[in-house]
Amino acid sequence: MVNFLNIGKHMVLMETATEKMTRLLLLYPEKRWKQAELAERAGCSKAFASKFTKKMVAEGILARPKPQEIMLLGGTKLLNAWCSMRKLPKPIYIKTNLSKPQIEKMLKKEKGCCLTLFSAAWHRIKFMKTERIEAYVEKSKAKKFIKKFGLATKNPTNFIIFPSDSHVFENSEKISGICLVNIVQNYADLISSGGTGMRVAYELGKKYNLRGV
Repeated sequence: MVNFLNIGKHMVLMETATEKMTRLLLLYPEKRWKQAELAERAGCSKAFASKFTKKMVAEGILARPKPQEIMLLGGTKLLNAWCSMRKLPKPIYIKTNLSKPQIEKMLKKEKGCCLTLFSAAWHRIKFMKTERIEAYVEKSKAKKFIKKFGLATKNPTNFIIFPSDSHVFENSEKISGICLVNIVQNYADLISSGGTGMRVAYELGKKYNLRGV
């Protein structure tokens, strides 16, 4: 079932439980999970988590050290699978009179907001400089966030936000005082964007050894 959230005139596609479980497994590659715990963290039923884990075990991505316990075995395969399914939420473009330095200065004080895509990658690897700002914003704070920086517009701008739930912010980090999404999220988002995003993702993957997740 597809879940949607209305924010003004914008309709936002929300994440599936499969993506949430995938992210958790990649963020904690050494952890031994109980199926019930994984289901709870992903907000899905135990039956769905069981179906997911059985499929991953059959594909050699997960292993079962004990009954009802799972751990990541094929991190690279799981990351590639996530990248192939990842769909970025529909963006909301913000029209603003603020410069990029001004926006980034304000973002340092914002909670519930993390950079992703090219803007996050630039802070990490200084590869392919961009004038755009792309950020996830907690869905409950999106309206206030937009109002603080400008106005929502249908026309593409260099300031883009993706209203999201709390799962996307797990293991975020701060660089130069600005919050960035976790490494695997940044990588998956870049791959899903296609084009030059895949080139930047490759550089990000080399620095952080994501092929050995």
